[in-house]
Amino acid sequence: MNKTNLFSTQNPLSSLYTKEIALLELQDFMFDTMLPADDCVDWFCDRFDCSATDEVIDFVVDAHFAFHGE
Repeated sequence: MNKTNLFSTQNPLSSLYTKEIALLELQDFMFDTMLPADDCVDWFCDRFDCSATDEVIDFVVDAHFAFHGE
């Protein structure tokens, strides 16, 4: 199954299921790269083909701070 198809027609944060999958992928990315939050937002938008809305930025930054214990 192509992971991109799961999110292509909807916002990755639109349902609990897709939000959890997006969070898991984001956490894997953050663990592998240890990049700052703004680079993680860029990756998230590229990965899930979405815009950097306030909701997306808040989601990624909150996940980043939680991941790094800030």
